[in-house]
Amino acid sequence: MSNNFFEALHQIANEKGITRETIEEIVESAMISAYKKQYGSNTNVRVVFDRDRNTVKIVSRKMVVNSPRNRAEEVHVAEARRFNPDARLGDEMDVEENPLESFGRIAAQTAKQVIVQKIKEAEKNIVYNDFKDKEGDLINGYLQRKTKDAIFVDLGKTEGILPAREQSPLEHFKTGERIKALVLSVQKNTKGPSVVLSRANTKFIQKLFEMEIPEVYDGVVQIVNIVREPGLRTKVAVTSERDDVDAVGACVGMKGIRIQSIVRELEGEKIDVVEWVDDRRIMASNALTPARVKEVIETRSGGVIAVVEKEQYKLAIGKAGHNARLSARLCGFDIDIKTEEQYREFLSSSESRAMVEQLFASKNVEETPLEELPGLDARTIKLLEAGGLFSVEDLVETSFDDLMKIDGIGEKTAKKIMDILAESIDFEEEMEEEGEEESAEGRQEEAGDAEAAGAADETDAEK
Repeated sequence: MSNNFFEALHQIANEKGITRETIEEIVESAMISAYKKQYGSNTNVRVVFDRDRNTVKIVSRKMVVNSPRNRAEEVHVAEARRFNPDARLGDEMDVEENPLESFGRIAAQTAKQVIVQKIKEAEKNIVYNDFKDKEGDLINGYLQRKTKDAIFVDLGKTEGILPAREQSPLEHFKTGERIKALVLSVQKNTKGPSVVLSRANTKFIQKLFEMEIPEVYDGVVQIVNIVREPGLRTKVAVTSERDDVDAVGACVGMKGIRIQSIVRELEGEKIDVVEWVDDRRIMASNALTPARVKEVIETRSGGVIAVVEKEQYKLAIGKAGHNARLSARLCGFDIDIKTEEQYREFLSSSESRAMVEQLFASKNVEETPLEELPGLDARTIKLLEAGGLFSVEDLVETSFDDLMKIDGIGEKTAKKIMDILAESIDFEEEMEEEGEEESAEGRQEEAGDAEAAGAADETDAEK
């Protein structure tokens, strides 16, 4: 075939974004299909691309005969000698086919249909692979048209669909308006790739935070959990491993400038950014933001009771209970919100009193917090708590070697802690008190034995 044909193939490949190898495979498939349409067989034919000369050849393997009966597999000796003067009867040789002469109208039409179909399939695969790689990322498009159940978004190479379930009730877009959305899923279908978008998914919120807040993008601030009821409220729990970074402050920004840009993107939806902590009581109090919690009590069931002032009760519950629901989902455990009056009524019941008594009995209420130990700084306290020591009593029972095993505590710090304990606690006085208690218990036992013996003597005398 001519150089022009070869160049036309590459031009199509560039325009459609198809690789050179793919377009050559398409042409090869089309030519072989046309050959089979013409001759009924394609077992002896191949397509040869000569990239150096920019040519395409169709070559078939045929036997040299005097009277060809099957032109697909046989060639006349005279024609064979045009390609090879030494050709003899019975030889097999490669014969170059001329599509303009060999292929009829139907075969040529078949080749054209195969090329068009394969190019369309290749385009669909390119678009599918392109958007499949963007799954879970943000993408920009323009509203093309709206229906009752969905919004169709022009994404350039294809059309995305934003279903009603993936939209926020606060949002209303106009035709031609720019839309930012999350690529939720990409699927193949007969008309091309189906790109499903979302503006309601929590991953959409996470990507907005990564886009607007450099600390989140760099991983300095980590998002632990996100819960959302689109159109009402979103709660985001964040933390940071660095002590010098305020996770909540980094997300909110100076005068709230960072979080406001995200709120504007969500058409005014409320966003609460709270600090994630392992303490269930503190976490529950943080999660109920913007309400102020007065007290949090853990329950036997694994949840907590949050006590708030009467004026804060509606704010803690939220519209149709959404703030309470989101707070519980954010924490991962049940949060029972009560006013002070409701909590007093709760405590007055015999069942609740038994629960509270058992709760406090299971805890060592006489334990002394580490903060009350003079000379122990906040950093050391934090290291001790990370090592599982939460009270002065725990510290007293810990040896010097065990202190050295805690991460961050060296020999110097361990010695300082032991010195503070020695100066602050009178171990001899405690041992004397324990001895006196044991002596008192012994005297009581001896007195009891004496009384029992006297009673036995009186009984014998009466007899």
